[in-house]
Amino acid sequence: MRHVLIAVILFFLSIGLSAGCAEAGNKTQNQSAAEVNTSPLQPAEYFIYHNLMNDQGLIKTDFSDQPSYLSESLGLWMEFLLSKNDAPHFQDQYRHLTDSFLMSNHLVTWKIQNGQASGTNALIDDMRIMLSLDQAATKWSRSDYAQTAKDIGMALKTYNMNNGLFTDFYDSQAASKDVTLSYVMPDALAVLKKNGIIDEETEQRNANVLYSAPLKNGFLPMTYSSETKEYTYDSEINLIDQLYTAWHLPEGDEKASVLADWIKQEFQKNGKLYGRYSGDTKEPAVQYESPSVYALAVLFLTKQHESSSVIKAIYDRMNDYEIHDPVKSYYGGYMSGTQTHSFDNLLPLLAERKLFNENIIQ
Repeated sequence: MRHVLIAVILFFLSIGLSAGCAEAGNKTQNQSAAEVNTSPLQPAEYFIYHNLMNDQGLIKTDFSDQPSYLSESLGLWMEFLLSKNDAPHFQDQYRHLTDSFLMSNHLVTWKIQNGQASGTNALIDDMRIMLSLDQAATKWSRSDYAQTAKDIGMALKTYNMNNGLFTDFYDSQAASKDVTLSYVMPDALAVLKKNGIIDEETEQRNANVLYSAPLKNGFLPMTYSSETKEYTYDSEINLIDQLYTAWHLPEGDEKASVLADWIKQEFQKNGKLYGRYSGDTKEPAVQYESPSVYALAVLFLTKQHESSSVIKAIYDRMNDYEIHDPVKSYYGGYMSGTQTHSFDNLLPLLAERKLFNENIIQ
């Protein structure tokens, strides 16, 4: 019922943006009117457009007087727009990618601040953006998206590998040595292979960093060294990293099942999930919760086809952190007092869209 009422309210609030979508759609190559999604904005989507997006259409990280703009935000937003079938706004973000984020070597800068782009990338963001571009190229018959996806993939192969493995970043001198497990995206590796950038053996070698990772007391490793070939485990578990890593595991994977069972038990026992846990005792190491943790739990458990009742309960807890009153200044935002972070809005938005698309919520 909450979503029905909000949809009615947002129908009027979003008329301007919907009109903007239609206008942009007329300018988008190979874009028909039927492909434009004019459904009412989700509350967090409204918040992003009205509070985190600057006049140029870039998403600010926070409310700082000197905001930064992250490839992480760009990639998550592109993934959301793709899942919503919003071609015009995806085209806008593609322009920001090519105009502002794409470096001369075709890697994606991880941060722009004070008008200056960092010379370093972040593997997971390049992979996510490349994957979204490849999928969008197929969905909307865009050869420019496909070519940019290939350019990023070739740059990753050229600059972002060490000892045959894609590693965390390239800093204009050399690739890093470690692989953060949550950065391993098998779907993106499959795109690299499909586009002829890597062969099957290279794809499998990189995917196996994730697939072969052993659990330690029920938790996945944090990193893998491309030099020593050893995994590293954190003594204090960051649940965002754990859930990101588990989300990238295949459906029905045994390790994913172990973590899914623990997540469900922990939530059912306490009615909440904390941000960090002890790797030894599995007890909460902090008392804070995070919308991003709940969003990733929703995405992970949905992929593993867990019970919709559990997924809905976790979704409802996530929504406790969202401002639901349309007259509030920060309506739709996932706030901590008067502060927020793009990550804590984009991931819940993506999770909610996933549940809409799979008819788990309406």
